[in-house]
Amino acid sequence: MVYLLLPFQQQGAATTVYCAVAPELEGLGGMYFNNCFRCQPSQEAQSEATAASLWELSERLVRERVGVQAL
Repeated sequence: MVYLLLPFQQQGAATTVYCAVAPELEGLGGMYFNNCFRCQPSQEAQSEATAASLWELSERLVRERVGVQAL
């Protein structure tokens, strides 16, 4: 049964591995890749309001989990 999952794991890791080792990407960051190809992020992903909301949510969840002193 495990051998059936191996191709999916390899395919799932392909983009991460590509981005980690591709010489043409050395020194670059902040890009979005899907299936080893650079893509434009969605409008929602580029939203400053969404980013601020996610940051606030993250802070609240950390506070709830480990306490105020963590922040």
